[in-house]
Amino acid sequence: MHLPIVNPVLTRELFGRIRGRNAWLILTGYLTIIGAITLLIYAVFVSSAIPNDPETSLRIGKGIFFTVMTVSLIQVCFLSPSLTAGAIVGEKERQTYDLLLASPLSPLQIVTGKVLAAIAFALLLIMASLPIAGLALLFGGITGQEVFIGVVGLLITAIAYAAIGIFWSTVMRSTLGATVMAQGTVLVILLLVPFLYFVISLLIGAFDGPPSPLYIYIMGTFLCLHPFIALGMTVGALESGNGPLLWQLSSSIGDLFVPSPWLVYSVLMILVTITCLALAWQRIQSAEDDSGS
Repeated sequence: MHLPIVNPVLTRELFGRIRGRNAWLILTGYLTIIGAITLLIYAVFVSSAIPNDPETSLRIGKGIFFTVMTVSLIQVCFLSPSLTAGAIVGEKERQTYDLLLASPLSPLQIVTGKVLAAIAFALLLIMASLPIAGLALLFGGITGQEVFIGVVGLLITAIAYAAIGIFWSTVMRSTLGATVMAQGTVLVILLLVPFLYFVISLLIGAFDGPPSPLYIYIMGTFLCLHPFIALGMTVGALESGNGPLLWQLSSSIGDLFVPSPWLVYSVLMILVTITCLALAWQRIQSAEDDSGS
């Protein structure tokens, strides 16, 4: 009895990715880096701990958890676009792109199959790192909300950045070019967002007093394009007594309630994902129309 194949592209990509040697090398390297840095952080906390201090265990737990989440996020930011950067342009280099277009598969099936395979592998990496993050629960200091938000942040980042990679894969003519552009886009986001925020805030004098509600909404949304800043602000909001959904901020007209940064980040990344996939689908559709005419 054979199960029906929903998406042949997804099936082929998954088998090819998991059976390949690179998958195990990436997974081993990913976990080795996380484990080594986590062990180093643990050693630092233990060596600097005050004897008989009841807060030591909580600090170690927080240190381990946030270290695992930060290192995982760094690796996801650069691995996810790399996993999809060669998805379409690689078919062109292997001269199988025209055959793929001539198949009964629709452009939507091609795009979703390629992206879902990369997301599945990224999800494997995220799930593999959770046991290391789970060590923090043995020490305490971490809530279930923080664990949930951390995992969601990793997953939504993996999906959005994989979509960025698939977009550049439909634009560029070589795998190297697509990888460089995808990685460059991620690097621009990580570096340009805080730089522009700082420059704009200085120019309008936002640091001189309580900000206006308009500034909070516009610049807050802009900052939430950055995964580390958005999730970092969420941690600060939770530690200051705010809930996981709303954040209370002081403005020039009094207290203001805004959505928690991780929610804003999730919505923005969903929009980025939809936009990149739509553009990729459009380019494949145009290529299919040209080949059929």
